[in-house]
Amino acid sequence: MKKVFLFLIVAVSLAACQQSHEKQSEKKALTKDSVALTVALMPTADCLPFYYAKEQGIYDSLNANIKILSFMAQMDCDTAFCRKHVDVTYTDLIRAALLQSKDTALNVIMQTDGNHELITAFSKRIKSPKQLKEKMVGMARHSITDYLCSEIVKKGNVSPDELYKPQINDIALRAAMVQNATIDAAFLPEPYATQARLLKNRSIYSTRKENIHLMAMMANWKAQKDPQKAELLQKLVQGYNLAVKELKDKEKQHMAHNVFKSFGLKQNVLDSLRLPQYKEASVPDPKQVEKAIEWLKTQELIPNNYNGDTLVTSSLTK
Repeated sequence: MKKVFLFLIVAVSLAACQQSHEKQSEKKALTKDSVALTVALMPTADCLPFYYAKEQGIYDSLNANIKILSFMAQMDCDTAFCRKHVDVTYTDLIRAALLQSKDTALNVIMQTDGNHELITAFSKRIKSPKQLKEKMVGMARHSITDYLCSEIVKKGNVSPDELYKPQINDIALRAAMVQNATIDAAFLPEPYATQARLLKNRSIYSTRKENIHLMAMMANWKAQKDPQKAELLQKLVQGYNLAVKELKDKEKQHMAHNVFKSFGLKQNVLDSLRLPQYKEASVPDPKQVEKAIEWLKTQELIPNNYNGDTLVTSSLTK
């Protein structure tokens, strides 16, 4: 009887240990599965492959827990990034270099295929940069649109002091203010540039035509150094590349347009939108990085000894 009793005690103990081990294993698995890479995006054409990869289940097929937060202003993306609410964010080389020069631990991990156009209000009858003297151009300070203001005054032979630059960070608000002629013009990315043109506003400048490619994605060092998040970073880019391949198909492009519906864009805009010729993820051209850093120095926004030699990493695009 004693032997039977001892056997029962041992059996119960072993079962308890097994259950405890299983619970610990489940807890570890849940913890591992719950690790996510959080990405800040804007509803722009160059962010579309990321949205598409998420919506079409590409990231799920890669077993990648990618969480996307959407913002209407680039400054809001930056704020979320600097406060460590996101691991990766949509940005431009101007902002990335400025933040890094101020000791924010980051790297640009890839460029994106974005485009900005200078859209002028229909009622203002502005047809060229030469007519921008004493006009208001909506932009976001210390960003690509600020840089572009410097470019258009040179192109139009206008003094920088003669161009008024109200800071309007929200791209939908910027587009609405052009439509209402509250401002004379604004720099808009796609699909908001297409929306503005369909409403009879005029495009007088395009970064694509001027060979300006400053849009990018950046990641913080913490995510790059954490083994699990580093793996997710690889899958973020892998999913982007798979989306780019699918978006070469016109039917898939039409499907992708619907991503923008949730941001209030109408069907006629989506039907008229021409997507960029997306390329697989790659790092920015060094000449574009030089453009950004040179401009920041002329504006006295970064130290003269900052050269951006650690700004870009190619570890995810090799």
